[in-house]
Amino acid sequence: MIQAFVIKKILNIVFKKIQEKHNLKKLQKYVEEENELDIKVKQLTKTVNKYGKYIEDLEKDYANFKKKVLKKAGIPVIKKRSK
Repeated sequence: MIQAFVIKKILNIVFKKIQEKHNLKKLQKYVEEENELDIKVKQLTKTVNKYGKYIEDLEKDYANFKKKVLKKAGIPVIKKRSK
């Protein structure tokens, strides 16, 4: 337990020294924090999900409308066989 704690502390110190020497703070900031592209991807994902739901609703409405029209015209509705 103590050994693991000591090793973690030593590794943290070594990592900080390497960061200072090679100026990796900008790279670490870019990796860890959200940037402009991350925000855009999240927005686009929400938009795609929204339109996917909208398309599903339209397909359901179309199927219901088709059934009503066929029923009103006196045409029997043929159900598809499931495999």
